[in-house]
Amino acid sequence: MEESREPLIDAPPGFWQRETSHYPRPMTPLGSSFLLDTLNENSMKLFEEFGMLLESLEFREIRGYVYQRMNALGGRASPTKMPPKPMLWLLLRLHPLFRRRIARCKRVMQTRLDLQLIDRWYQDWRPKLVIDIERWRSMDLTPLSDQALAAHLSQIRDWAHSTIGIHSQLGPAFAGPLALLAFFCRDQLRFDDGDVLTLLSGLSTASSEPASELARLADRIKSDAELAGTILAAQPSEVPSVIEEAAPTLARAFDDYLDRYGCRALRYELVEQCLGERPELVAELLQDEMRRPAGLVAEQERLAAVRLQAQTEALSALPSETLRDEFRTLLRDAERAYPIREDNEFYTVSVPLALVRYAVLEAAQRLTRNGALTEPEDVFFLRYDELTDALRGPESDYSDTIDRRRREFAAAEAFDPPGSYGEQPPQPPLDVLPAESRLAMEAVLYSMERVFEPERSNGQMKAGESELTGVGASRGVYTGRACVVLGEGQFDKLRQGDVLVCPITSPVWSILFAKIGALVTDSGGVLSHPAIIAREYGVPAVVATGNATEVIVDGQQLIVDGDAGVVRVRT
Repeated sequence: MEESREPLIDAPPGFWQRETSHYPRPMTPLGSSFLLDTLNENSMKLFEEFGMLLESLEFREIRGYVYQRMNALGGRASPTKMPPKPMLWLLLRLHPLFRRRIARCKRVMQTRLDLQLIDRWYQDWRPKLVIDIERWRSMDLTPLSDQALAAHLSQIRDWAHSTIGIHSQLGPAFAGPLALLAFFCRDQLRFDDGDVLTLLSGLSTASSEPASELARLADRIKSDAELAGTILAAQPSEVPSVIEEAAPTLARAFDDYLDRYGCRALRYELVEQCLGERPELVAELLQDEMRRPAGLVAEQERLAAVRLQAQTEALSALPSETLRDEFRTLLRDAERAYPIREDNEFYTVSVPLALVRYAVLEAAQRLTRNGALTEPEDVFFLRYDELTDALRGPESDYSDTIDRRRREFAAAEAFDPPGSYGEQPPQPPLDVLPAESRLAMEAVLYSMERVFEPERSNGQMKAGESELTGVGASRGVYTGRACVVLGEGQFDKLRQGDVLVCPITSPVWSILFAKIGALVTDSGGVLSHPAIIAREYGVPAVVATGNATEVIVDGQQLIVDGDAGVVRVRT
């Protein structure tokens, strides 16, 4: 009898790279059905809006993990060969599809659509999102009928998808000014990425705001020595009640902090708890902040001084007033754009995902009570449309489907996914493009590489390596104890001064950065969320090591060199 074998790979055709900077772990059916389709739709609209000579950045689940690929405009690129440059030159100028895109790109570059979108964020989108978020948060879901809750889930999904659309539009808006500044500094000043980012570090206030506010609360508590001693001696789970009993005003401030900063998803997944569901974690971080001799304010002042010095030195190195004026303009635009990456993520992704999660949890409780689910956690193994259908009352039995998907999810967690599938097609030469399109494509590719760093992020080093290489994301050298944190459920492992070693961090992890001495990640580039946050906190960081979480062991002494992009294990 012939032995039956499982298919080797269920990957679709083409070249796919694993997307670890946002999705280091397998996705649940609920999370993937909520996010991936809208991400794919948004990328197609975005590339057309900006006149990019790309069809889309496509996301796809392969054995539970998220992979991405660039789709060429007009069809798939050959995996083995590229047409001769003269033929490409003619094709770009004669084919109607390419001519339309190139004309659109020229208008985008001439009118500076990126700067228009940045203005729109500050003047329109952000203020409206503040109002929308407060409206959604103030809704009491418990009195709603099941039918009304299903309608609410559909409405909040549509709203969240619209906010993710804003997030997508702000990607190239953020990328343009930063890339143009980087290109100028590279050509005129011979700056590397670290030099350019020194000009901007300290401006991403959204990254540091949660820790700054926690520091202010800690300072208020420390003014009462007796209360401070009691809180520091308490278990984290006891801290809220200790504050409530001793100082109701401070207790309200603690609750206000949870209310303001707790409604944030900890990861790009609906299955993960929000920060507000972990008051004991916030209490422990408050205790850590009370023990710190110097706070984040001092670090922000240091960054401002370094930033000013770097700008002064850059201006003095430029040989003409014309170049100095160009530098000032490019720097001004980049200073306005740089904070948006973290700021918009809070309003367009983290908070919307948290609000959707709260509605999902309400639905899960109801479906468990009426027997549609065996336990509330089963809800994450439904697709989003199945969840709303179940609330509306069909007699569908999802038990077999949930059991099968749980097995598939467990298999995905046990699977070691490759960094890529398929053969990478040759990259078209950019010098055949008209000037505006070439510059736009260079800016987009520069930004994507610095955000994702896909090649390095999917690299593999052998267990037992004493030196790991990656990308230096935040300058400085630090020696400390390794703490490997694979997910949000392990935050309580961290001790003050540890080196946080993790797959990646979402912006909400910023609250941990006041506690750590250095950061090492498997994935992400110098414009990834962990890199930006590390620079705001002055924490040395090496990102895109590939698999530091597999090579490094808890308790090892590490030397993290954020200048060289190297992590050394002390023996």
